[in-house]
Amino acid sequence: MNIIITAPSLNPNENVSGISSVAQFIISNNGGQRYLHFELGKKDKERGGWHRVPALMRKYDEWKRMLAEHPDAIVHYNFPLSKASLLRDPWFMRYAWKQGRKMVVHVHGGLFLTAPHIPSYLLRIMRWVFGQNVPFIVLSDMEKDILQKRFGAKRVAVLPNCVDLSDAEAYAQENNARVESEPLRIGYLGRIEPNKGMTELLVACQQLKKDGVAYKLVIAGKEQTEGEYLPLFEERLGDSFEYAGLVSGKTKCDFLRSLDAFVLPTYFEGLPMSLLETMSYGTAPIVTPVGSIPQVVKDGENGVFIKDHDSDSIVTAVKRMDENRALLRKLGDEARKTIFDKFSPKKYIEHLNEIYANWL
Repeated sequence: MNIIITAPSLNPNENVSGISSVAQFIISNNGGQRYLHFELGKKDKERGGWHRVPALMRKYDEWKRMLAEHPDAIVHYNFPLSKASLLRDPWFMRYAWKQGRKMVVHVHGGLFLTAPHIPSYLLRIMRWVFGQNVPFIVLSDMEKDILQKRFGAKRVAVLPNCVDLSDAEAYAQENNARVESEPLRIGYLGRIEPNKGMTELLVACQQLKKDGVAYKLVIAGKEQTEGEYLPLFEERLGDSFEYAGLVSGKTKCDFLRSLDAFVLPTYFEGLPMSLLETMSYGTAPIVTPVGSIPQVVKDGENGVFIKDHDSDSIVTAVKRMDENRALLRKLGDEARKTIFDKFSPKKYIEHLNEIYANWL
């Protein structure tokens, strides 16, 4: 069938986005369907704010034309629960619904999924969207429970994110053991911004350096605001820091192969693709238990939990792994097993196609 799928740019040089990664994965792996990408969402170098209204109006006209040009296509609408998305996306959804289009709404976490307080105007928007009689896809049973109990959603399917495991499988078969005497390689992959815990990560790494811990922090991704963090990491950490830039294809695989631990001190999340990717390579995760992360990472079993807004807990976790490399290997092995056991791309696509066939 023809499926219109919404997502920001799929070019990693233009946009670093978990939603784009999910959309690209679906398009690349679901060969039985014909996907038509509708680009919706700003590129990394574009400024946000009200000055984007004219561009959004033009994009709304493009949306109308695309729906008219493909009258038989269903809509796979990717929907993060951020302020910008909540103010923009319901207009696009509403137009498609008024045209009688079949749509599945794929929810990707965001601040307002679990926020204890939601501004009343945004809460009204959320209750209106989730009150529609359409299927919603969420990333975990926890998110399903929230949508049903807090926002009144009636038709909710659980479909955790998934990643391509081909290179991770090859890496596991090569049995590349890391040298325990080498400095710990700690990685971060994703958008470089305050809400991802970059301030706490910087403070923690400064403390580790002060305490004489030998490590290398390797960050890959794009700064939300150019010059906000990377110069500080370079200045304050010196040789203990490396910026890998934007990674994709082989450079991304090489980056993932190089890590011992993955740190994600984020304040809120859905189910990060970067977490699943790094775990698939046997990398031990050091993460905040927010969003759907606890559905994948179990503290002390296949990763370590840290507190959000807390640099001291990052320091403690890194020291623990540096001093106990056997524990580091155990957590990494269990992390890889978790992904290979529960996040099969084949099962993901089968489940997604079942949703298309049986829920619409």
